[in-house]
Amino acid sequence: MFSLHFLAILSPKPDRVARVEEIAESVSNYVKENEPGVLQYQWFRTGTEEKPKIVVWEQYADQAAVDIHKSSPKLAWLIETEEKESNMQESIEVLPLEPFAGWAPQS
Repeated sequence: MFSLHFLAILSPKPDRVARVEEIAESVSNYVKENEPGVLQYQWFRTGTEEKPKIVVWEQYADQAAVDIHKSSPKLAWLIETEEKESNMQESIEVLPLEPFAGWAPQS
């Protein structure tokens, strides 16, 4: 059985990147400590100074792990924080990934 992979693409406002990085640390720590079905949860910087992007690579053991993550209080906090602070230029885009070629180390 294949694990489930997603990319979340965030477009923070240039002057809010540091705040988004703080949020990322908080969410990542929560996921690591509380969601054992999450196999990989990494945040990456990309883009330019004028058009920053943050990409989150997420890998889950199964659909149950995805459901736990989606219903977690920390994810709800992340959404509430964005609504209050308006850190993003655009809505967060979440893309499910379907592997079809290549290889990855087996865990």
